[in-house]
Amino acid sequence: KAIKENGISLKYFIDGLCKPETLLDYIENFILYDRKTTKIIAKNHQYLGVNNAYQSVLTCKEHQGKLGVFWHTQGSGKSYSMRMLAGKIERKTNGHYTFLVVTDRDDLDGQIYKNFLRTEFVSDGEDVSPANSTKLQEALKTHRRIVFTLIQKFRVDKGKKYPLLSERDDIIVIVDEAHGALFPFSDKLPK
Repeated sequence: KAIKENGISLKYFIDGLCKPETLLDYIENFILYDRKTTKIIAKNHQYLGVNNAYQSVLTCKEHQGKLGVFWHTQGSGKSYSMRMLAGKIERKTNGHYTFLVVTDRDDLDGQIYKNFLRTEFVSDGEDVSPANSTKLQEALKTHRRIVFTLIQKFRVDKGKKYPLLSERDDIIVIVDEAHGALFPFSDKLPK
C-alpha cells in the first residue's frame, strides 16, 4: 500500500541498490551459485555486514589489525556471509590472504566447508582441513588460500610453551560460534 500511495519503498530500492556502484558491487560480490544451479543472493544484513567487514580489512593497520565482530543469529546465513567476505577480499584487494575458519564442532566445520565447496571457493579433494595440531601449525606457515579447523587443534601439551604459529600478517581469522569475530592472525602489522 505504501508503494502505491507514495512510492517510498520503491524509492529506497532505486536510491539504494540501483545506484550503479552499489548494483555492480552486489552483482560481483553478493551472488553465489550453490552447485552451479541454485542462486544465493545476499540479504540486507549480509550485504551491509560483509561491506563493513571488508572496509575493516582495508583499514586494519589503522586499528592495530583488529577487524571487528560481525554478528549473526542462528539461520541467518553466517557461512554464506563468510564466503561472500572471503570472495570479495580475494577479488578486490592485492593481498594474498589466507582465510582461517575456526569452529568448535565437527558438524559446523563440515557445514561451512561444504558451503565453500559448493560455491566453488575450494575444490573437492583440496587439502584445507589439517588433521591435527601439528598439521595446523604447518599449514599456517604456508600461503594456503583457506584453512578450516576446530579450535581444539590450537591446544598444546600441558607444560609446553605455546609456539609462534606464524610470522605472517596476512591471515584473516573467521571464528564461528564466537559471534563471527574477525581479526588478522599476526600482531606484526606495520605501524
